[in-house]
Amino acid sequence: MKTLSHIIILSVFLFACAVQPPLPPPSPEPSNNLTLGTVQSKIHKGMSQAEVLEALGSPNIVTKNSKAQEVWTYDKVGSSRSSAATVNYGQRTLGQGFLAFLFGGTTSSAAANATNETKSLTVIITFNEDKNVSDFTYQSLKY
Repeated sequence: MKTLSHIIILSVFLFACAVQPPLPPPSPEPSNNLTLGTVQSKIHKGMSQAEVLEALGSPNIVTKNSKAQEVWTYDKVGSSRSSAATVNYGQRTLGQGFLAFLFGGTTSSAAANATNETKSLTVIITFNEDKNVSDFTYQSLKY
């Protein structure tokens, strides 16, 4: 009986230390094909809605204009931030005096520079009654 309880306790400890199988990798998110280059190179008059969907993905807004034509609007806004820092330390200067120059008089300086950049791309595609592109326009801004 004592041996059985020892085996059960040992089994519990061994199974508690077992390695769990790794989780499956996350499914890749759909790539966002909405770039100025994609619009300029792949979108043209006469394309079908299916071809536009394949090239750009789903639109953000679907409406109808005054002529009852379907209008797809794509809108993408992105921002980036870059920064740079410069640090100078330990430079000996004679301006602090000759003895300070000889025995360790130093100066330090620091400077930082950060820039923010925001880009937006708006694409408006109008389809005719045959569900083909009749007109499209785009606007790209960088500020």
